[in-house]
Amino acid sequence: MSGPVASTGFVHRPVVMGQRGIIAAGHHRAAEAGAAVLREGGNAMDAAVTAAATLAVAIPHMNGLGGDAFALWFDQKTGETVAINGSGGAPSRATIEAYRAGGHAAIPQRGPLSISVPGVLDAWDKALKRFGTVPLARALAPAIALAEEGLPLDRHQRDLFNGQVYRDLVGAAPALGALYGPGEGRRLGEVLRMPALARSLRQLASDGITSFYGGAIGAAMVKDLRDAGGILDIGDLERHFTIFGPPLSVAFRGRRVVANPPNTQGLALLALLGLIEADDDPNTPALARFMRAKEIAFAARDRYLGDPQHTRVPDDLLTPAGLAAFARTQAAGTIRSAPAGGDTSTLVVVDSRGNAVSWVQSLFEAFGSGVASSSTGIVFHNRLSLASLAPGGPNSLAPGRRPFHTLCPALVLNDGSCEFALATPGDHGQPQTLAQILIAVLDRGLDIQEAVEAPRIRHDSGTKVMYEDRLPEDAVRPLASAGYALDNVGPWSRVMGGANAIQCLPNGTRMAGADPRRASYAIVE
Repeated sequence: MSGPVASTGFVHRPVVMGQRGIIAAGHHRAAEAGAAVLREGGNAMDAAVTAAATLAVAIPHMNGLGGDAFALWFDQKTGETVAINGSGGAPSRATIEAYRAGGHAAIPQRGPLSISVPGVLDAWDKALKRFGTVPLARALAPAIALAEEGLPLDRHQRDLFNGQVYRDLVGAAPALGALYGPGEGRRLGEVLRMPALARSLRQLASDGITSFYGGAIGAAMVKDLRDAGGILDIGDLERHFTIFGPPLSVAFRGRRVVANPPNTQGLALLALLGLIEADDDPNTPALARFMRAKEIAFAARDRYLGDPQHTRVPDDLLTPAGLAAFARTQAAGTIRSAPAGGDTSTLVVVDSRGNAVSWVQSLFEAFGSGVASSSTGIVFHNRLSLASLAPGGPNSLAPGRRPFHTLCPALVLNDGSCEFALATPGDHGQPQTLAQILIAVLDRGLDIQEAVEAPRIRHDSGTKVMYEDRLPEDAVRPLASAGYALDNVGPWSRVMGGANAIQCLPNGTRMAGADPRRASYAIVE
């Protein structure tokens, strides 16, 4: 698939390169923490969990102990790739009947009824025990220090705290304001300390995660949630478990692209790439072909995306014949994605041995549900809001069921090694961003930093297609001709994600790209 963007020779950030370990993360403090573990001899999972824990403090509105995670682990020695599902299920009292009896036609977007079990902490712990070499206490140490010493606010955080979204949240949930301060007058470089969160992290480092999933921290969280009108109970926390299993994959440009199976939208990324791989129509402009494939891929996502214990992707769906057959059943313009949050944090790591991790964790929207546990410093996500109150579907609400997730880590394997590790925030835009980055490198010859910075398009639902106006006019004009309404979001838009990406060359050089649209940062070992 040819494309409209060629190498310009200019990037806002240099390509970070090395021949040992390398990490790119959604905040420089997280990248620094992960790189330090690599220098100490830790592997990619040690660095990933350390960086992930630091992200939970460094970008607290995007992710935290009250959120979820998905990841991919590639073991260079065995060649095995494992998908990690660190999402939590709906509370035992979360039934369609109960929500409808409460007067809800849909699950509220925010507030205590949008909260499912937080799974990120168990994912950290279990991933370390299975693939890592350091204890959880070591991985939590940089996060504890940052929470205690304080985080200087960058411009993104300053603008968030001074914005209307945060003012509305603290107006509805004073406990959030008690933890993070007022909703106005915040300044660049102002130091934000999180003593309650630091105490919880220290307790987890000393007592282990059982203090969260059923112990003292869990009991305190449940009490605070009950006081706020929540329905999560201690049994819900005790029953939680992380799922480890095989990933999904698709052939693309002589490689295998690997993603998590449902309940994530990894299926959408793979279907999108598989359809692009099979599309050899020279008469249709590149972005129009991309959009045609995107709509079919998201239809497949919506057809099969649900709790992995209650839904199954057909074995042949991601084959050329399976995708072609599915495409024949889809009418154009049928995608109606629900509004979703873009407040997610990501990281990618490749260590000196060639092991790789792509990790994504999230509160879903800015400060998630808006509900905070003031006694523990933990803010809860609102991921349950994406479950459906319509019975019988793959994403229908039921006790214990894990809801739909937009999180979409990815790895690309080639000749028995990991060639790319990629991840981005951006809710429904995640598969679209990752696909555009891979196309930019593999089809257009851009380096990984150029590919991350290249202008993007994004489509959520209906006819509106967002585009960055650095795209040439002759590239986007065919979208209007195809019936799409073009929405110019400026030259650089946060809505297009904040990708982190690593490319491994055959000669052993590793190159990392970090997105200037957000606070991404790459560091070598």
